[in-house]
Amino acid sequence: MKILLVSVFEGGFQPQTIATAAGALSEIGVEIDALDVYIEDLRFNKVSDANLVAISVPLFDSIQPAIALSKEIRKINPRTHVTFFGQHATIHAQKLASTYGDSCIRGDWEYPLINLARYLMGNNSELVGVLLADDAKKGKSTPVYIGRNDLRVPARSILPPLDKYPQPHVERIMGSKQVVGATEIARGCHHKCLYCSVFAAYNGKVVLIPEDIVLEDAKNLVEQGMTHLSFIDADFFNAKWHGIKIIRKLHEKYPFLTYDFTTRVDHILENRDTFREMVNLGVKFVTSALEFPSEELLDEVEKQITVNDIREAIKFLREIGMKLNPTFIMFNPWTRLEDLIEFRAFIEDNNLQDLIDPVQYQTRLHLYKGSPLLIKKSVKNLELTELEFHYEWKHPDPRVDELYSQLHKPVENGVMKRCCLKC
Repeated sequence: MKILLVSVFEGGFQPQTIATAAGALSEIGVEIDALDVYIEDLRFNKVSDANLVAISVPLFDSIQPAIALSKEIRKINPRTHVTFFGQHATIHAQKLASTYGDSCIRGDWEYPLINLARYLMGNNSELVGVLLADDAKKGKSTPVYIGRNDLRVPARSILPPLDKYPQPHVERIMGSKQVVGATEIARGCHHKCLYCSVFAAYNGKVVLIPEDIVLEDAKNLVEQGMTHLSFIDADFFNAKWHGIKIIRKLHEKYPFLTYDFTTRVDHILENRDTFREMVNLGVKFVTSALEFPSEELLDEVEKQITVNDIREAIKFLREIGMKLNPTFIMFNPWTRLEDLIEFRAFIEDNNLQDLIDPVQYQTRLHLYKGSPLLIKKSVKNLELTELEFHYEWKHPDPRVDELYSQLHKPVENGVMKRCCLKC
């Protein structure tokens, strides 16, 4: 049994999803290979004899490249079984399985991939979390699988080296050249912000990655030359003490390492003592989705923070010497033209000019199919155009859309226009 694990794009990082999949599959005696077409060409020899090709779809930005890749794989090896896995495979399983693949995995992928491999080898395996194409075409679905006991150390050795994955924005914030690795301490998120695809995929559930797995993964990344570690969780404080315990141990063993992570504004304010400690443990910056300084927007997406909370968190981080990497939903249905004009004053008042990634000025609310936002009355009242995996929307004020079209520019290949690596 030969399995090819394929990544198309994971925010420019070494792909976590196929590393975790390979770590689990390595225990069942199959031959595993990996391909990251973000930095490698599609290789005929890797595809031509694969019995199973599993394509990772962790981000919305990876859906279309994954579909295009599946078509190329079909041409090379029409007999292979093509499946999709990852967060947006969970959300869009029905369409991906029925139209573009032989199956799709909903939820965590380690155990379902193992069972799918055994099923294809002729074993009588129960396909938990696997939606077969024939079932999808009949309108059937399968429950999301949450695998709390199936996690293994990611298999980094089958992936391209870390120096193939430069992170210019991390280097800009750090002010120096870095070899950046990425890992996670949890999957899912307890919070239920309505725009967030993590909520759509996990429905408020969280799976903690065991501490020993995270530490071993970090060790392997250090051996690949890593100097800076990005924790790519949707929220680093999904468990209050899990992350800080891990960073303490990492700092003791690798005092040269620096870190960043993503968390909410309210968690910054609730964990001030922990943040003060983290400054001394090598945490250099934190990414936080500020959305937009508008009470209406924050209420509409059920963010459960206020504009004053945002201002207080910015002030606190500056006081303790930790940098903020802010992200925004600049263009959204609830922000008026005058709000956009006043946004510059908010940036200047809070001294954020030198910290914002320029791409953040182009961000626009993304209404993917399955988004909880679609149940909101204010969204239902918009003029929506249905596409295959998402909806285009028009702002009630045409001037706002006109401004967006003037500002919008194609971004460099691999640049994220989302709040975090889980969107």
